[in-house]
Amino acid sequence: MLDPTGKINSFDRLDYMRSYVLPDTVDANIPRDRSRPGGYGAHEYARGLLIETAQQLQARPERLRYSEHQWACTDRWDICRDPRGCPAGPIDLCAVTLDLAVPCSTIRVAVRWFRSARDHHQGWRLSIDGQPVPDEDRTHSPSPRYTGALVAWHHHAAWEARLRGHRTHHG
Repeated sequence: MLDPTGKINSFDRLDYMRSYVLPDTVDANIPRDRSRPGGYGAHEYARGLLIETAQQLQARPERLRYSEHQWACTDRWDICRDPRGCPAGPIDLCAVTLDLAVPCSTIRVAVRWFRSARDHHQGWRLSIDGQPVPDEDRTHSPSPRYTGALVAWHHHAAWEARLRGHRTHHG
């Protein structure tokens, strides 16, 4: 399946049908599973992001924070990149921040998705360890499973670049 930007958002049609349960060791501000009737789909997505990203990185999931806010477009330059703002009006922003333990460090992954009510201005943004990954800006959010693979790919590419830089300076 392709989104309007031409980027792949899932491995297969079942990617969006998975259910996730957080381990008891994870510090989270949302329910650990879908045991509540009428569960919130964004919470399922957030749980999936943590579990799938941990699996792809072979990391230990430590923390998950989910939040929702409404912002003026001009207040969020990371979403609306037009310095004058856009006519989108208020933007509903959901954010998930994940902390994962990997050997010798912790990785922080932040995912934000937004939508305006007026003109259907929407998008999805990824950052790893505080660094935006603009090459992955999308109109529609990729599945948790696909996001885990994106994070792993970018994390490994950054690690290899640091290793090459270290060899260049010391080799």
